[in-house]
Amino acid sequence: MREIDQRLEKFCRDQGVGGVICRRRSNCAWITGGADFHVVNASDLGVATCLWTPDAKTIYTDNIEAPRLRDEEPIDGWTIAETPWWESQSSLESQARSGRFMTDWPHDPLHECRASLTEAQAADARELGRETAAIVGRIMREDVKPGMTEWHLGGALAGWLRDAGISATVVLVASDERIARYRHPIPTRKPIERVAMAAICAQRRGLIVSVTRLVHFGPVPDDLERRHRAVNTVADALHGATRVGSRWCDALDAGIRAYGATGFADEWKLHHQGGPMGYCERDFKATPAEQRRVVEHQLVGWNPTITGTKSEQTILTRAGGVEVLTADPDWPTLEGQPDILRR
Repeated sequence: MREIDQRLEKFCRDQGVGGVICRRRSNCAWITGGADFHVVNASDLGVATCLWTPDAKTIYTDNIEAPRLRDEEPIDGWTIAETPWWESQSSLESQARSGRFMTDWPHDPLHECRASLTEAQAADARELGRETAAIVGRIMREDVKPGMTEWHLGGALAGWLRDAGISATVVLVASDERIARYRHPIPTRKPIERVAMAAICAQRRGLIVSVTRLVHFGPVPDDLERRHRAVNTVADALHGATRVGSRWCDALDAGIRAYGATGFADEWKLHHQGGPMGYCERDFKATPAEQRRVVEHQLVGWNPTITGTKSEQTILTRAGGVEVLTADPDWPTLEGQPDILRR
């Protein structure tokens, strides 16, 4: 945790503040070393507030949440200030009035501070990526079948991930014509007929990875084969252009040029292509105007799409290139990226 403290000390000096107040689940997980502050999955805010200063680290919460946080979460070095649930958190309010602090709500100033993973965080991300890819791959290889509804497949994915202590923060499932029709297809009651796609964001200890897999029953049509080969070519170009120190707009441009070279020049306009991630599904989206730069040990999720198909892996930037964290040795590949599984 000392590395995180050092980053925050520098951040506070640069910003001219005495500390940071974190309410977002993403920042609370990062700042504490992986603690889980959620109860309501639909909220970005946690059930506690973390106040970090160079001299003290305090978690403000009520008497409902405090016992579990003390007993089950990795919050060594933090003091819990507990308040009865029916009273206001006056001690936090007093602290906030007594100093000048940066807050992460509604706007988040900390994503650049947390962008480069520590060695311990990178190890956690590797494990999460490997397990997520294995679970999603196994279900798509063995469990999905014609007649299964998209709801059923989405539930199976979320359930088996949860069995490994992993939360599915995004579960997108589409089959047949819905894959081409919608870029963000939430599951429906529709039965799977010939082809199914699952796109998952998976979270543990605050860290998030993302992965997409497709399975086809029977011979894959030539047009879909052509489109999937092309989208994997784009993904490979994006991975190759994601270099420490490069601008996000330049990495994106490599993907846009690959879209054109494969005959699908305008498809990039129909869906964002991804960007840096870590404690959020995407910290921000790479755009043609994005001047910020790739940093070392940064999680990245590129997700190019061509109508009817998609390619998505999670990578970790390194000094000499990138490391794919969601590779699955049991899944077929095409153009160096995940192929459509034939069933």
